[in-house]
Amino acid sequence: MYQNFLKHIRLTALIIAIGFSVFSANAQKGLKDVFQGKFYLGTAMNNGQINGRDTASVRIIKQHFNSITAENIMKSALIQPTEGKFNFELADQFVEFGLQNQMFIVGHCLVWHSQTPRWFFVDSDGKDVSRDVLISRMKNHIETVVGRYKGKVKGWDVVNEAIEDNGSWRESKFYKIIGPEFVKLAFQFARETDPDAELYYNDYSMALPGRREGVVKMVKDLQKDGIRVDGIGMQGHLSMDFPKTEEFEKSILTFAGLGAQVHITEMDISALPSPKNQQGADVDSRVEYKAELNPYTNGLTEEAEKAHAKRYQEMFDLFLKHQDKIDRVTLWGVSDRQSWKNNFPVPGRTDYPLLFDRNNRPKSFAKSLLAGAETSMLKSGSNYLMKDLYIADPSAHVFKGKIYVYPSHDIETGTRGHGDGDQFDMRDYRIFSMDNVEGPVTDHGVALDLKDIPWAGRQLWAPDVAFKKGTYYLYFPAKDQTDIFRMGVATSKKPEGPFKAESNPIKGSYSIDPAVFQDKNGAHYMYFGGLRGGQLQRYRNNKAIESGIHPKADEPALTAKIAKLTDNMLEFAEEPKDVVVLDKAGQPLKEGDRNRRFFEAAWVHNYNGKYYFSYSTGDTHNICYAIGDNPYGPFTYEGVILTPVVGWTTHHSIVEFKGKWYLFHHDSKPSGGKTHLRSVKVTELKYNTDGTIQTIDGEGK
Repeated sequence: MYQNFLKHIRLTALIIAIGFSVFSANAQKGLKDVFQGKFYLGTAMNNGQINGRDTASVRIIKQHFNSITAENIMKSALIQPTEGKFNFELADQFVEFGLQNQMFIVGHCLVWHSQTPRWFFVDSDGKDVSRDVLISRMKNHIETVVGRYKGKVKGWDVVNEAIEDNGSWRESKFYKIIGPEFVKLAFQFARETDPDAELYYNDYSMALPGRREGVVKMVKDLQKDGIRVDGIGMQGHLSMDFPKTEEFEKSILTFAGLGAQVHITEMDISALPSPKNQQGADVDSRVEYKAELNPYTNGLTEEAEKAHAKRYQEMFDLFLKHQDKIDRVTLWGVSDRQSWKNNFPVPGRTDYPLLFDRNNRPKSFAKSLLAGAETSMLKSGSNYLMKDLYIADPSAHVFKGKIYVYPSHDIETGTRGHGDGDQFDMRDYRIFSMDNVEGPVTDHGVALDLKDIPWAGRQLWAPDVAFKKGTYYLYFPAKDQTDIFRMGVATSKKPEGPFKAESNPIKGSYSIDPAVFQDKNGAHYMYFGGLRGGQLQRYRNNKAIESGIHPKADEPALTAKIAKLTDNMLEFAEEPKDVVVLDKAGQPLKEGDRNRRFFEAAWVHNYNGKYYFSYSTGDTHNICYAIGDNPYGPFTYEGVILTPVVGWTTHHSIVEFKGKWYLFHHDSKPSGGKTHLRSVKVTELKYNTDGTIQTIDGEGK
């Protein structure tokens, strides 16, 4: 009997393992790929996943999610259980897991009324500490934790659940001892410790009008005091009938109107009946167990499963509708078996709130997403132009019936970058051509060398070429003798060069990444600009400012520039103008909208009478596009052309050749991920019938 039982257990385990393996093998794409370029898809990690014991969950996390949040181990009760004694063991492992798997890491949470150790608020006699002492303890905790993970954790839930359902302040110990200023101070301490980290306020039941209004008032007061709140976390602890999607949508729109990113956090949808008057996520609330509140102890009925999938579908439809406002959606766990909802608000229930079941299998809603993922994304493949040269930033054009590619030429110089791109120390331009995309590539050798440019000092970055009246014009950025980027021009009678540089840069030019577009009337326009090392942030209204300043998150993002060229193609015919990208509501993209706003690498092409402005988002690694009715724009954001590649980011060009469209871009896969040693590749680009572009998978998996 016992041996038969063991055989049954082993057989069951084998079936489950085989089922999961088959699913893993077939599903080359993960859920994260479905939403690539729209928002991060994240999950919360528990102890067993962080330390690697729960190997099945770890496989799911790696395949399906690109953001992780610490479910518990970064809360103050666990990370500093006694004053001055920090336990970073699991937190370190959590952050290392995120770094190794190139995930957006979120720390949760710095200040919360719950799961804060008692010592935080009392003195040696057990009495409440003074306001100054609690501020000091809070400051030390934030500085220590945030400082340890500076540059690694990308976002922090700074303050959690400070507002009540009716919009009033929660009378926590932080509020009673410090007053409402505790929120301002917490954000201030975190910002001072890691200025580059995103800082969030996070709360539940955010669809309730009272809480919504209370959070808005709090954030506006913070903004008046000069405190930047990068994002607002709307906890997604939902049920089958709460909240109404229209109320949830109102909160998305309201919070986005504050200039903050919206994050859907802690998402799970309970499939069980909700106890009367219990719709929130107050961890101190508990309801007595009753059998009628736990109807699915042996699994969901078919009807209940369909209803649950439909509820998930309507919520994700809402998120996709407002993808321009939502930066991240995070599930609060991996599988139903691990969910806290099994014991909240009623202990001892069997709930089904997540996307994977108790055997780590995707549920029907997740399956439908994955089925779409396998057919919706093209692959960038491995069609590299050159195997023995590192070339990047390809500008492709069709001249004389051939494709000519004008890239930058990466070399290893030993120079290290410090956020300014100094490691990209290119010194010449080489030109390549091909009769067919699949055919051999001709290397025409060096067409222009740094030493032959009279005004240039260093760094020949991404170029472009235009043709007019028998002459080819090579436009290129280079730093002058004062280390300021300017635009240069060189000319040739042949597309392959060699090119002879003009004695001086274009008057009034600055920044990097020239892209020259010829309109149907024969006029030529230069688009240009790039942030950080590209120096665009050092200019306002075409005038240099003392130091590079980026806009605040709720302010319009810096834009690419456009200038019409003179008839001789050697100068600007006008002052450069802003190339504005709008969201669907007609508003300029904000600086905080990092998944969509312009960073560098502009390109323009015309398709079916429309102007397509495409560009890189830089530090979020997408190639995006927007569509307009004339070369100056404005352009309305449409979507992602290319998802992130191996390497820091990519440049691109789009060209039509022999009835097909192609995307040229680069990645760092051949060099083993060295971002300054890149290789150019090409893949077919396809349009949908409505003129939108099909997204291409940058890693080509």
